[in-house]
Amino acid sequence: MDLPCRRMHRLFLIQELIALICEHVLNDNTNVGARGKTLASLARTSKVFHDVAINALWSNLNGLAPLLNMLASDLTYIPQAAIPGWMHPRTLALPRPLKKAEWDKLRSRARRVKHLRVTDPSQPVHVSVIRTLSNPPTTSPLFPNLRSIFWNDDRPETFSFIRMLSGPRVTSVSINIEIHPIGNSIDNRWDTTELSILTSLPYICPNVTQVSLPTNTFVNGVPFISEVLCAWSKLKDINCGALDATAFMHLAEQRTLRKLSFALPNNRAWLDSLPPRAFSSVRDFQIQAASLSSLIAFIDRIGGSPASMRMQLSSNPPPGTVSSIFTALGRFRLQDVSLRLDNRSHPPGPVVVTPNAPTPFPFPYLVHPNLIHPSHPLAPYYHPQMFNIPPQSIANGTHIVPQPTATHLPSSSTFHTLTSRDLAPLTFFDSLGRIDINVDHAISLNDDDLKSLVTSWPHLHYFSLNNVSGWRIKSGVTHIGLLAMLELCPDLQTLHIVLNTDAFREVPSDRPGEGVENRSLQTLGLIDSTVDSSKTVVVAAFLSDIFPNLTDIAAWDSATMSQRPNAVVYSERWKHVCEIVQGIKKVRQQERRWQQLDEGHRLGHSEGLYLQN
Repeated sequence: MDLPCRRMHRLFLIQELIALICEHVLNDNTNVGARGKTLASLARTSKVFHDVAINALWSNLNGLAPLLNMLASDLTYIPQAAIPGWMHPRTLALPRPLKKAEWDKLRSRARRVKHLRVTDPSQPVHVSVIRTLSNPPTTSPLFPNLRSIFWNDDRPETFSFIRMLSGPRVTSVSINIEIHPIGNSIDNRWDTTELSILTSLPYICPNVTQVSLPTNTFVNGVPFISEVLCAWSKLKDINCGALDATAFMHLAEQRTLRKLSFALPNNRAWLDSLPPRAFSSVRDFQIQAASLSSLIAFIDRIGGSPASMRMQLSSNPPPGTVSSIFTALGRFRLQDVSLRLDNRSHPPGPVVVTPNAPTPFPFPYLVHPNLIHPSHPLAPYYHPQMFNIPPQSIANGTHIVPQPTATHLPSSSTFHTLTSRDLAPLTFFDSLGRIDINVDHAISLNDDDLKSLVTSWPHLHYFSLNNVSGWRIKSGVTHIGLLAMLELCPDLQTLHIVLNTDAFREVPSDRPGEGVENRSLQTLGLIDSTVDSSKTVVVAAFLSDIFPNLTDIAAWDSATMSQRPNAVVYSERWKHVCEIVQGIKKVRQQERRWQQLDEGHRLGHSEGLYLQN
C-alpha cells in the first residue's frame, strides 16, 4: 500500500536524494546479494520511490536472461552440452517470435540499463535469442541509455549484436572472450566478419573513453585493432595486446590517455623512434614485455611522471639485473610498482644451490639414514610420496623415509638469490603504497634488511614478495622483523612474506605482540613458510594478537609451491594455525562479553546499595 505523500518528509520528494540513496545501495559491498532485494523493496514502498529505485535496479544488467524471464511464461530451456566455465547445463531459448506487447515490456526495462554484461555463465542464452534481439520492430536503439558494454560471449555468430548495443552515449567497451581450441588447433577465432564489425565501432560510438580489446582473438588482427584505437580520439583508458608501429606512435602522442595496458613490441627500432616525452600523460602503465632489456629501453623514453608501473615479463630476468629496472624507474614518483614473471610462459625452475647463496639443504651424508624430522633443514625438500609412503601413514610430526638417492635431490645448477641490495633502489620512492614482485629467483632477507627497506615506505598498504614462486630458502625474517614492519607501515592491508618460526618456544604470559597490532589485515600470505607441528599454538597466539581481525592464512597455495616436497604437510599445518587463531578470537570475544556482564552486575549492585543508604 502506498503511503500518502503528505505523511512523508519533504526531503524524500527530492529525486536526486533518492537517487543518491539508491546509488549507495548499489555500491554496498557488505551484502552484494541483498542489493536487488533492497531496491525492489524500496520500489514497492511508494510511488515517489518507484521510478528511481527501478532505474537503479536495472542499471547494471548481468546477462540477457533477466530481460527474457519477465516475458512470456512459455519460454523454454533446451539441453546444452557442457561449456567450459559455464555452470548451467541448459540454455534459454525462445520457442516463438516475440509479440508487440512483449517487445514493449522488454524495451521498458532495456531503456533503464546503463551497464550491460552480455552473458551470465549461470544463465546462458541461445544464439537464436541474440539474433531475435538484434532485430527489434523499431529503428530506435534497444538500449538507448547504455553507457558501458562488457562483451563476454565467445561465439562469433553473436558478435553482430554489439552494433545494436552501441550508440553515441556509450563511453566504455570491453571485449573479454576466450578461445576454446578445437582438437590440436584453434579454428574458431574470429575472422573478417567480426573484424569488420569491430572496425565500425568507433563510428557508431565515437565518445568511448575506455576500451579493452584482446588481440589474440582475431586472425592477423593486430593492424585492425590498431586502426580501431587510432580512430577513437577521446580514449583515456586502453587495455590491449600487441600494437603495430602506427598505433604505437599515435598513442605515444595522445594527451588524453591516462592508463595504458599493452604488450611492448620487441623492436628496438620502434623504441628508438619514439618522440620526446612519449606517453607523457599516462599515469598508469601495465606492460607485458618479452625481456627486461626492452622494458628498460621503453622506460628510458617515457616522459611525464607515471604513478603506477605494473610490469610482466615473459622471460625470467637474468641474475643481478632486477635492481636495474628499479633504478631506471628512479626518476618517477611512483606509488605502485609491480614486477612479475608470466608463469604461463615461463615454468618455474627447480630448487637449486648457488655457491655464494644460503644453501636450502645440507649435504646428504649429514642426514640420518632413516629419520628426517620436519624441523630439519632438509625436510622441506623431501616428500613421503617420493618413497611410496601412503599419506595415512604419515604422522603430523616425524617422517620416516628411506635414505634418499641422488635422483630425489634438487638440481645442482645455480640460481640467483635476491637480497636487500636488489631491492634497495625502491627505497628512493617514499610515496610507495604498493609493491608486488614475483620472479623465478630465491629471496634472502633478515629482520634488519626488512626494517631498512620498509622505513622508506610509511604509506605502504600492499607488500608481496614471490607469492607464487616462493622464497625457496630459509627466511631470516622473524617475529621481530614483522613487528617492526607493522609499526613502520600502519596502513598495511595486504602482506605476503615468509616468516621464520624457529624462535617461537611457548606462549608468553604477556601479549605476544607487545601491543603492536594491525586491524586492517584479514588475509595473511605466508608463502612457503615452514612451521613445526609443536609450535602451531605458539605461532597462532602471536598472529591472533598482532592481527586481531585475521580470518585466513594462505601458505603453499600456488601451483608452483604445491609441487615442492612436503608442501601438503606445511599447508595443512598453516590451516591448523588458522583454525587455532579463530578459536582464540572466539575465546577473547567470550571473555569481553563476560567482563561486560560482570561490570553491569557490579554497577547494578552498587546502585542498589546507594539507594538503600
